[in-house]
Amino acid sequence: MNFQHSSFDHVEPERYATSRPTSPSPHPTIVPFYAPTPPSIPLRSPSPTSSEPELYGPDRLSGAPQIVRAYSRPIIVEGPLRRVPDLPVSPQYQQPGWEAAFNASMATEFRDELARMEGVITPGVDDTPYVQYAIEALTRNRDRDTGYSNDGASSSDGATPVPPFIPGQQPEYYQPYPPVPQHHQYEPHVPAPRLVQANEWRPVDREFIVSTIGEARANSVPALNFKPVALRTPSLMVLMALCLHMVGALIFSAVYSELHHGILPYVSIYGGQYFLFRIIPPVMGAVVLFYAQFIIITMFRVLPFTRLASDQRDEREGAIFQELYPKSFLWPQLIGTWHIWVPILVAWLINFTIPLQNSLFTVILVDGEWKWGTVQGVAWALVALYFALFVSTVIVWRYWARKEKTSLLWDPRSIADVVAIVSDTNTADDYHGTQLARTKDGIRFALRRRVGDRLGYWTWKDGRQGFWYSLGNSMDDPNALPLARDQLTGKRMERNDEKNGEKQSMSPESGVAAGDHDVEGSGRSMQGRYRYLPWCMRNNQLLYFIVTAFVLLLAIFIVSFLPSTRITDGFLPWLSAAPGPGAFSAADFLYSFLPSLLGMIMFLLFQSLELSVRILQPWAALSDPRGARAEHSILADYSACAPFQSSLHALRNGHLRVAALSLLSNLFILIPILAGATFMALTPPSGIVRMYPNIPAFAVVLTLLALYLFALIGLLPGRQAFRLPHAVTCLAEIIGFIANDDLINDLAFKQCRGRDEMLTKMGLGKGSPETQPRWLFGVATEAGGDELLGVRRAKRFTEKRKVRKSQIRRGGGSGSERVMIV
Repeated sequence: MNFQHSSFDHVEPERYATSRPTSPSPHPTIVPFYAPTPPSIPLRSPSPTSSEPELYGPDRLSGAPQIVRAYSRPIIVEGPLRRVPDLPVSPQYQQPGWEAAFNASMATEFRDELARMEGVITPGVDDTPYVQYAIEALTRNRDRDTGYSNDGASSSDGATPVPPFIPGQQPEYYQPYPPVPQHHQYEPHVPAPRLVQANEWRPVDREFIVSTIGEARANSVPALNFKPVALRTPSLMVLMALCLHMVGALIFSAVYSELHHGILPYVSIYGGQYFLFRIIPPVMGAVVLFYAQFIIITMFRVLPFTRLASDQRDEREGAIFQELYPKSFLWPQLIGTWHIWVPILVAWLINFTIPLQNSLFTVILVDGEWKWGTVQGVAWALVALYFALFVSTVIVWRYWARKEKTSLLWDPRSIADVVAIVSDTNTADDYHGTQLARTKDGIRFALRRRVGDRLGYWTWKDGRQGFWYSLGNSMDDPNALPLARDQLTGKRMERNDEKNGEKQSMSPESGVAAGDHDVEGSGRSMQGRYRYLPWCMRNNQLLYFIVTAFVLLLAIFIVSFLPSTRITDGFLPWLSAAPGPGAFSAADFLYSFLPSLLGMIMFLLFQSLELSVRILQPWAALSDPRGARAEHSILADYSACAPFQSSLHALRNGHLRVAALSLLSNLFILIPILAGATFMALTPPSGIVRMYPNIPAFAVVLTLLALYLFALIGLLPGRQAFRLPHAVTCLAEIIGFIANDDLINDLAFKQCRGRDEMLTKMGLGKGSPETQPRWLFGVATEAGGDELLGVRRAKRFTEKRKVRKSQIRRGGGSGSERVMIV
């Protein structure tokens, strides 16, 4: 743990309590001094034949040893912490007068060298100075400045004081040892605690609030354990039941078909039986697929907030940069711990269930009669996939059932919900300047101090009364920057003076690393305002999609209706159509699985594009210079809606393009379903097996492909409103656009205990639509004179600027006194 003075100078805490006060140096460097070091072995006068000083004892015959090992540990005398600059370098040691007399007495007492060596601890090394020094160190008084006394008593008459010894001056006689705890006779001095600053916060939980204000008043303080409906037990139980239903039905059909050599007699390629065996199974699979995808999308949205509620800083690091939405279900986006990425991986594997369901049943010949039979290999593969989905759903259920604290009061589905969460934050100033950052990496570096922020209840650290709910930081250690890697991305959160600090400098005007943007994002330049569009909505990519879809549709029409290749006449399969063991037919499997797989790819591609439109539509509404009503902009929750729900919400708000695209995105699941059910191997009167289409299913597929092309073309116009300086797919990017004084200090978002209360404060439903407040996304001048791009209320030119007391800066963000939440 790091400590700071009131001037925020960074120092290390003392390891042992001492009676010596610390130095008033503004930037001290403290090193632990384990014990006073024994005196160096006195050196005799130099030999006339050598320039090196000789050591007394047998070393003068063999030379100084490289390493002298002690027979036993020396006496450790615990001393105070010392500061390196406080002790002068030890002067050249001069032989004291007592040594000669002492050596003379030793010579008379021990008659030969061998007898003397037997009486010492280490043969060849005289330990008398060590013992003498230990006795002197134990009996002398400690000086308050250096920790040593120059006038203390010695155990030997005529002894001269020994100067302090600095470890490393004579390494051949010094062996550092770790400190040994000692019981001192004096009372340890406890250093004075660091003064609490007025802007420091302290996180608290609801139990602390209840114990402080009482249970009666705490009833109005909601618990931070909200979970969206999709992640609650009933919803997950429904998905488990669907998985078990699919597993049971598949096992029954596989076993029954194997035992009875088929299920039902085959009648025709048209009729109810064909619909039952070729279309109903993938439709049921599509229901399970949509359900699993919606749960994964909900987990993506909620997981960053739950990480911000953790008591462990390592788990909170990088949470504000985590993606709120999956980029695509075309490829798995694995994040988090195994409790999270395993369900994501399984949900991606469920995409293959649609083509497999199309290949589940085929026609087999039994005793001269054609029957519908179950393809055994396909059936058991589907059983494995749905059982894996069942297990992953159990994992999700257990994970969220044990998650007692999610840090959420309600489901954060829209921009307004995020504004309510950060309305009381003390870190808003750090987001100023990130609005025009080019990439998320630039925002990550600019907000490197915010990687450990926390979401929950807070109070003042200095004991003042008040509790509030917000995303913030305790501000008690602003110089501490994390060095760990983000658990999700693996990217290192680097210090300012390290790699990123060397390559990038902070712009004094924008506060963003200079390497992260160019002139578009510097100063008052707004050239970067319309820089960003999602990859799939850019000109080149969108044109590629349109051209590819047009060529594919044109080729299908040409091949299907030319007289020489008329689809109604069928075509040769070029594979064996005869059912083999397990009712497997190579031709039927290929021409059902492959068209369905291609249709599945088209469906997933359009799904990613449509999700980008749903994410950006609220920001597009805010880009209108006249502003937009709250329902159409900051309250629009299209990206959090369930399948078909977003179409209804967009239709209600008048966003017809979003409604149409969302509806088509869900209907395009019929492309893989019907494409896989179109062709079937049949034997005409000529006796040559050919692949024949189901004409109604084929006609619907052509219609859906035409709608697919028109939907892509409909995305070309009107994309300017979707342009932003950067993406809005993580909390840090969104907060950068809402962390302005006008929005943060808006009373409509202050101290909201629920979404309904927030809607009431916003004036939703009061008066006519013309009189309701409007919101826009644009540039405005802050109180300090800075121009910031962000979301704010649209004001008329005749309105006077209102100045509230809440606009006075407080601490690290806003400085007004908070109103108690109770």
